Amino acid sequence: MEGYATSAVPSTVSVSGLRIGLVNGALAFAVPGLITGLEVGGALGFSTSVAAFLIGGLLLALFGFITGYVGYRNRLSACMTIKCVFGTQGAALINLLIALSLLGWYGINMDLFSSVIAELLQRWQGQESNVFATELGAGIAITSVTLFGFSLMEKLSAYLVPVMIALIVYIALTLSSFDIDSGPIRGTPGLTLSEAVSVVLGSFIVGVVLMPDFTRFAGSTRGTIAASVVPFLVLSTLVYAVSAAAGLMVRSTDVLAVLLALGVGSLAFLLIVISSFLTNVVNLYSAGLSINAVFTQLKEWHIVLIAGLLGTVLASVNLLDRFTDFLFGLAVIFAPIAGVYVVDFFLTRRSRIYLINEYPHTTNRQKLAVLCWIAGVLVSMLSQAGKLPLLGLQSLDGLITTVILYALLSRIQDGNRSEAN
Repeated sequence: MEGYATSAVPSTVSVSGLRIGLVNGALAFAVPGLITGLEVGGALGFSTSVAAFLIGGLLLALFGFITGYVGYRNRLSACMTIKCVFGTQGAALINLLIALSLLGWYGINMDLFSSVIAELLQRWQGQESNVFATELGAGIAITSVTLFGFSLMEKLSAYLVPVMIALIVYIALTLSSFDIDSGPIRGTPGLTLSEAVSVVLGSFIVGVVLMPDFTRFAGSTRGTIAASVVPFLVLSTLVYAVSAAAGLMVRSTDVLAVLLALGVGSLAFLLIVISSFLTNVVNLYSAGLSINAVFTQLKEWHIVLIAGLLGTVLASVNLLDRFTDFLFGLAVIFAPIAGVYVVDFFLTRRSRIYLINEYPHTTNRQKLAVLCWIAGVLVSMLSQAGKLPLLGLQSLDGLITTVILYALLSRIQDGNRSEAN
């Protein structure tokens, strides 16, 4: 029952990398995974979207292995690793951003939930629903379940994953008449290949940052590779490609319309409602943990109530209509963090493990890490605006900038320290 939240996992405790990969891979089978494939496929057509899925999956697997390897070597949770790399203040900022991203996912799932309820009421009673009332009621229910019944929802969610896997298999079997040369859907907001890759990165980039939470239990380097490749490259690419093909065959990017057109019927309504509800319980719980890591003086139930309120507010801004922008934003913010992981552990420390008692206070090196991370985010934003074109892959522009800056400035900092001594 020991969770090793603030201490290193003993080397005698280990889990297979494949098992870790399947746990992470289950997230690809949630409804937002279907939407990612539908949005990118509709914008680019099948062949180009598959290229984006593969490139993004390869990058996620690489970044996931790097951050996962850091977790495997140090045996520390993501929160403690981030504190060692970015300092207490930097870790607090990152935790708040992680919480905000989880609440963003909460808002997207809430939009899905309310849209399905509205469609059901329209079909059954022929009347429009009050979206605000629906989202408010759902927010109260989800917050209550998170406070009092999370363990039940956790068990139910374990049964949802096989259903979603069966759904993906069913969709794949209905694609016999699919034309592999299908082009973009007319009227769909366009994406460039680089933007699509950033969207794919954004779909799992928070999971990449949090990989040490899982790989600290890995038993070998090979296990860390499996834990990254299985979810981020194999399973997610499969889900995205199948959903993209389904959307292009039906010529729609609306997940409910696609499922109904493929003959899933009333199961589509039930599936989206249950998936959205259960996923949001987990999102709210995880967001509460991230906030609690910063505001340790607050009680957990206070934090869950606040997070539930914020998530419901985010749902009201219709994030589902800005889904690709949301994923792009996640890639821009979190990808440079992986760059700092690389330099700090492999170059600066030369793979020497982190010791928690080495960092009682924020050091100059940790302040430098935060500044280089922020610089990487700014470069990605400028690249997206066309004011600083580098590689053309905006999230990678920021990551590479962070790597170069942190490597050079930390070496200069080490040289100055040596001269002073």
